[in-house]
Amino acid sequence: MNEHYIAMKAFQHDIDCFCPDAYHAFSITIQKGDLIEVTPERKFTMAKGWYVFVVINEQHAFFMATEDLELYLMNEQIISLIDIDLRINYLQFKIDQDLERGDETSFAIHSNLLNESLKLMAGRESHLSDLAVG
Repeated sequence: MNEHYIAMKAFQHDIDCFCPDAYHAFSITIQKGDLIEVTPERKFTMAKGWYVFVVINEQHAFFMATEDLELYLMNEQIISLIDIDLRINYLQFKIDQDLERGDETSFAIHSNLLNESLKLMAGRESHLSDLAVG
């Protein structure tokens, strides 16, 4: 089963090459809102360690070092779909609290964060339903 993540901000990723001279290595810009699909396919090299096969928006496919993937997760550059669902649930709860307390400042902050999270999910849900059908 594939794992899906959403990019929370734009960042550069250096794609490693497995050639002896690393001639084909290059960089890719992952944009905010990009869907990152981590497949079950893995690769191990003695020199560079473990890699997972990832697909970005069904357009770019390459092996990514597991260290890089973990770093992006820890720095919240990418977030799992489950985590974004939890974030949406939490923000809805915080908005309810803000309304009960009459806290306009917190309400505005949480509303903006919720809208941003909902926009990220809206574009991805239609894409994921296409994947499930296809």
